[in-house]
Amino acid sequence: MQCVFCAIAAEQLPAERIYEDEHFIVLLDIFPLRPAHVLIVSREHAPFLKDLSGAASEQLLPLAQRLAAALRAAGYGEQGINVLINDGPASNQHVPHLHLHLIPRRSGDTARLLWRALTRFWPLARKRIEARLKQEAQQLREALSNV
Repeated sequence: MQCVFCAIAAEQLPAERIYEDEHFIVLLDIFPLRPAHVLIVSREHAPFLKDLSGAASEQLLPLAQRLAAALRAAGYGEQGINVLINDGPASNQHVPHLHLHLIPRRSGDTARLLWRALTRFWPLARKRIEARLKQEAQQLREALSNV
């Protein structure tokens, strides 16, 4: 099977897209660790950070900063945001295609985060999560247009 992120970039698979430019697609993680868990996915198939083009590399952190501002403007991550790249299989990278996570956090959510990390791929409450993702995507698109 083709890489899932390449298929999303080619619009062969659906995703709750928030933003797109020539280098990246921003979407919501379909197995979120916390509400409004965002992924910045490179358009180019780069399995490791070192494989990302220079032009895309230069834009990655500025885009992450803009998205962090949009998350906070929408009410997510006001107390903190994990910015994370799992670079390679040993780092828990499930899809071998560069993507950066922005995971909104709040004080006292560690137990829930850990539980979700253990259960996130279980098919529990998928309809409820999918409905929540649609709502979060709309909130973040609106917030992003104002930052």
